[in-house]
Amino acid sequence: MKLTAEQINNLLTTEGLLVSKPDFAGQVDQLAYNSKKVKSGSLLFVKGAFKAEYLAEAEQNGLTALVVPADFALSTELPTWVVADVAAAMSILAMAYYDYPQEQLKLIGITGTKGKTSTAYMAHEMLKIATDERVALSSTLEVITGNQPENHYRAHLTTPESLDLFAWMREAVDNGMQAMVMEVSSQAYKKERVYGLRYDVGIFLNISPDHVGENEHPTFADYLECKMQLLDHSDQVIINVDSDHFTDLIERAEQSHPGDAIWLYGRLADDGNRADLTYATVNADLRRSTFAVYEDNQQAGRLGIAGEYELDIPGDFNQGNALAAMIASRLIGTDTAAMHEALNTVKIPGRMEVITSAEHGTVYVDYAHNYASIAALLNFAKQNKAAGKLQIVVGATGNKGVSRRPGIGKAVNASADVVYLTADDPQYEDPAVIADEIQAHITDSKVTVIREMDRTAAITMAINAAGPDDVTVLAGKGMDEYQKINGVDTPYENDFAIAHRLLD
Repeated sequence: MKLTAEQINNLLTTEGLLVSKPDFAGQVDQLAYNSKKVKSGSLLFVKGAFKAEYLAEAEQNGLTALVVPADFALSTELPTWVVADVAAAMSILAMAYYDYPQEQLKLIGITGTKGKTSTAYMAHEMLKIATDERVALSSTLEVITGNQPENHYRAHLTTPESLDLFAWMREAVDNGMQAMVMEVSSQAYKKERVYGLRYDVGIFLNISPDHVGENEHPTFADYLECKMQLLDHSDQVIINVDSDHFTDLIERAEQSHPGDAIWLYGRLADDGNRADLTYATVNADLRRSTFAVYEDNQQAGRLGIAGEYELDIPGDFNQGNALAAMIASRLIGTDTAAMHEALNTVKIPGRMEVITSAEHGTVYVDYAHNYASIAALLNFAKQNKAAGKLQIVVGATGNKGVSRRPGIGKAVNASADVVYLTADDPQYEDPAVIADEIQAHITDSKVTVIREMDRTAAITMAINAAGPDDVTVLAGKGMDEYQKINGVDTPYENDFAIAHRLLD
């Protein structure tokens, strides 16, 4: 694979990104956005803070050329393209370098404040069955480009940097994959990680305040705007009518889509709603549920997915995620047999993992980390548990998502009997200070607050204190095997492993 200088000039000019071009007629054989990954023949994209020593290191490793922003101030004699937006340029050049692999994949993009990972895994499982395991996945937890162990990668971002994304797409195509299911974060649009990418189907699950703060979104309006861009860049869109700001979502979708390219779903309601498809719980317990899907108009009837489905994941909120996955996978070719099988067997690492114990009740392990997800999880547990108490072990991340902290406190205040406040990737902040911010919103004197910043100790205390009829929720970290502390990924046993060890 390579890119010639002429190709680079043409691509950047076509996108209106080129500010100036070098007097260079050669080619580049590698692409990189990290100076440490530069090899001979590389084109380096300069993103963010970039120091002179990074440039010197890259030049020593065989750097051929650079793409830089207009304010780039370092001196170099290497061929340099100056562009209006480096991230956008990287996406455009990366897709060309990897020969546009997205054009050979059916793409499902999923966004929402909560539920992206669960929905992605459900859609992925349905498509695996329907395509004889020829479907790729890009999720918060992992990236899968094929069916061999070496094609499974640990994810570091909900949506990868564009250069990594198109490299993985190329690998998926080369491995015979026919489709890819992707989580699409608000940051993916904020930071142009999916610039120029179009989806066959885009799912908008929900929106609630989150990711507002330092290094994220300056306002909720900015967060909403970034998320809604998935609607602009999808051929067909699926929207949850029960979402907050639904009016904004449907108005945005209708600007660029005909009615038959917009699919609305939601919970069955007594007063009706605008949904094309609705769902309702038939029966449920702490481990699984049965739900019914109804096709409420002629458009919905085209899908032919009405009926009852068994879902091997607890939580009525997951039924809505399942329906969104069903609609999306149906639109690119899945049948109902694959849906039934997938929903009855799908496993989502770290999402609603359930461990039961005769002595210490039921333990849920889940990545829930904001008001919406924690409130939904606690409400479900509260409605379905026996007469015992409802406990939660929870914290909040440091140096990001500061707006989540009051919401976590409010969710705990509304539903929990006991909360263990602890550390959750504190980074450069003091976890005790983060706990203070959460605790300030736990105002009900009936909620017992216990503080233990050692997360392993907090989980141990909670499970040991639980009786046979109690429910304990371990929220935030799921299967994560590290704590982010002072910039270091510090090894951590993970919530599920700790619970399993204590209850085994």
